[in-house]
Amino acid sequence: MDHTPPFQYLLRQSIKRFISLSLLMTLLIILVRFYEILFISGKAGYPAGSTSELMYGIRFDLSLSLRLSVILLIPFLIIDHFSIRAARIFFGAITAVVVGGEILLLQYFATTRTPLGSDLLGYSAAEIKQTVDASGQFSLTTFAPVLILLGITWYLFHKLYYFKIAHQVIRFYILSLILAFLPIGRYNPDPVDYKNEFSLNIAANKFNLFSGSMLTYFSQTNEPSNFELNGKTQVAEDIKPDGVQLSNLNEPLIQNTGNSLNPENPFTYLSQDYPFLHKESTPDVLAPFFKSDTTAPSIVFILVESLGRAYCGEGAYLGSFTPFLDSLMAKSLYWENCLSTSGRTFSVLPSMLGSLPFGEKGFADLGDKMPDHLSLISLLINRAGYTSSFYYGGDTKFDAMEPFLRREGTTKIVGIHDYGTEYKQLPSDKNGYSWGYGDLDIFKKYLTDLKSHETEKRVDVMLTLSMHNPFMVPDQQHYNDLVEKRMAEQHLTEDQKKYNRQYIPQFATMFYFDDALRYFFQEISKLRSYENTIFVITGDHRMPEIPISTQLDRFHVPLVIYSPMLKMAEAFSSIVTHYDVTPSLLAWLKDRIHLTLPSVTSWIGHGLDTNPAFRNLNEYPLKRNTGELTDYISGDHFISGSTLYKVYPDLNIEPENNPALNDQLQKQFANYKAKNNFATKGNQLIPDSIKKYNRP
Repeated sequence: MDHTPPFQYLLRQSIKRFISLSLLMTLLIILVRFYEILFISGKAGYPAGSTSELMYGIRFDLSLSLRLSVILLIPFLIIDHFSIRAARIFFGAITAVVVGGEILLLQYFATTRTPLGSDLLGYSAAEIKQTVDASGQFSLTTFAPVLILLGITWYLFHKLYYFKIAHQVIRFYILSLILAFLPIGRYNPDPVDYKNEFSLNIAANKFNLFSGSMLTYFSQTNEPSNFELNGKTQVAEDIKPDGVQLSNLNEPLIQNTGNSLNPENPFTYLSQDYPFLHKESTPDVLAPFFKSDTTAPSIVFILVESLGRAYCGEGAYLGSFTPFLDSLMAKSLYWENCLSTSGRTFSVLPSMLGSLPFGEKGFADLGDKMPDHLSLISLLINRAGYTSSFYYGGDTKFDAMEPFLRREGTTKIVGIHDYGTEYKQLPSDKNGYSWGYGDLDIFKKYLTDLKSHETEKRVDVMLTLSMHNPFMVPDQQHYNDLVEKRMAEQHLTEDQKKYNRQYIPQFATMFYFDDALRYFFQEISKLRSYENTIFVITGDHRMPEIPISTQLDRFHVPLVIYSPMLKMAEAFSSIVTHYDVTPSLLAWLKDRIHLTLPSVTSWIGHGLDTNPAFRNLNEYPLKRNTGELTDYISGDHFISGSTLYKVYPDLNIEPENNPALNDQLQKQFANYKAKNNFATKGNQLIPDSIKKYNRP
C-alpha cells in the first residue's frame, strides 16, 4: 500500500529545493557582477576607483536575488507540489531572463553611461534600432557573454540543481527572505552615499534599476488628477472639457502686474481650464544689450548635440575643448549656468522654441494629439511674415522632430535624404553604420541654401550630430591629437589628463564641432544678412558617455546669444533654462518690430535672467529621459527622486537634510505633474480666443 508523506514534510522538501535554486540564482547574479568587474569595466574605460564601487554593489545584487526569491516563492511551491521538474524549469527560466537581461543592461550602460529604464518605452522600434546601430557596440560578440552565462545557467539548473544545505543556512536564508519582504533597506543605492552619479550607477544592479523604473512608469496614472492653481485645489473631474473659451482675456481673472522675474510675484494662473495660462509679462531684458533699430532681425538657432558645460567655456571642470566657441562667448551674452530641460534630445525643440510642457513622453511625441499652443516659430511666421527652416544630418523624424516643426509652420526641413553627392556622411563604424552627415556638412548645406533667400526674415534651426555615439569624425587622428595639445595648453593636472584620455574620441568630436562652427561664422559673416542676424547657441543636453558628476550636471549646458547687433558683451551666472529663451526673444521683438502678441500665454519659462551674480528666481521640472520625470529645481534647491540637494554657484549640489523643505518641493513638483498631465491629455494649453495668433 502506497504511503503519502505528510504535507509538512512535502512543504519542507519543497522549501529546501527552492532555497537551493535560489542560491544558484544568487551565484549567477554575482557572477555577472564579476564579469562586469573583470571584462566590461576595463574595456569601457570606467574611471579609476570604480572596482571598489562595483564590489560594494554586490549588496544590491543580493537584494535583487532576495527580492526575486520572495516573488517566486509561492508560485514555485504551488508548481512544485504538482511537478518537481516543472518547478525547476520555471525557476531556471526566470533566472535565465534575469541573467541575460542583466548582461545586456550593463553592456548598454557601459556604452551610453546611462542606465536603461522606462525611457525604452519612449522610442519606436525603428528609433531603437537606429540608436543601437549608431552605438556600434552591439554585434554578435555582444551576445557571446549572454550565451556563455546562459549556458552556465542551464548546466547548474540541469545538473546541480538540488544539493544538501545545512540547517543553519536554511534558517538564515528564510530570515533573509522575511527581511527582504519587509519595507526596509534599499534595492538601489542612496545618492547621498556616492561622490557622483556615475559611481552610484555602477554600484547599482542594472536589472534592479530597469525593473524599478518600469514599475514606476506603469504605476503612474495617466488620467488627469487634482492640482492646485494659485494655492487652491482644482478637482479634475469638475473641470470643463475642451472647447471652453475665456472672455475678457485682456482683463485676467486675477490681476498680476508684477515682473515675472520678481521672486515676490511668480505667475498667477488665470483659468482652471488652462492650468498653465498666465498673463504675458515677460520683461524685455535684452534691449539694453542691442543697438537700437526697428529692422526685423533673422534668428538662427544652433542646437549642439551633447554640448555640456563640463567641457565647454571658462571654468569647465574637465577643461574646455571648444576654443572657438569660448572666444565667441567673450563677444556674446553668455549664461554659464543654463539648464537643458531634459537629458536627451527629445525636448530641446519644444522647450527652446515653445517653452512647452513635457506631456507624457515629450511634447513632440504627442503627435496628432498635441494640444494647440504658441511658439516662437508660429508667432513670427504668422504675425511678422518670417520664414523658417530646419537642418539636421540624420533622420528628421527621430524624436518626432519633423512632425513638431511642421506643426509650427516650418516648411523647409532638411534631413539625411536631402544632401547631394557633394556632401559626405560621417565615417561608418565597424558594422558599416553612419548616423548621418557631420556638423561641417550641415553648416555648408545651410549656407549654400541661404544664399538664395538671405533677404527674407528668417527663424532657422540647425541641430548638430557629431558629438554622438559612435564618436567618429573625418580626420579622426588630427582631432585626437588636438585633444592632447589642448590639455597641455590648459595646464591640466596629470590626474585630469589621465582621466580625459579615457574619452579621446568624445573630446575629438568637440574639436570637430568647434572647427565646423569656426568655418560657419567665417562664411556667414561674408553675407549681407549677417549684420542683422541673432545666433542662439546651446547644447541639447550634457554628454552622458563621459561620466556625469551629479544629477544636475546632466542638464548643465552653455547658452550663448551672439549678434553683430550687440553693443556690449556680458556673462551671467544666474540660472536660466531652455524654457526661458522664447519668452525673452519675443519680449524683445515686441517693441523692436512692433510685434503684436497675445496678452496671455502658457509659457513654462519666465524669461532670461540677466543678473550677473548667481541666483535662481524660479522653479522648473527637468525630465532626464522620455520615461522619467524625477528632477525639479526651485531657487537654490534641487530634488532628484526623493533626495533634496542644495545648489551652489558652480551648480555643484550637496544633499541637504531638510524634510520640511523636501516635502514642500515634492508637493510643488507633484502639482506640476498633475497640471502637465491635465493640460496635455486634453487640449488645455491655450483657449480658442488665443489660437488666432497662429493664423496670418
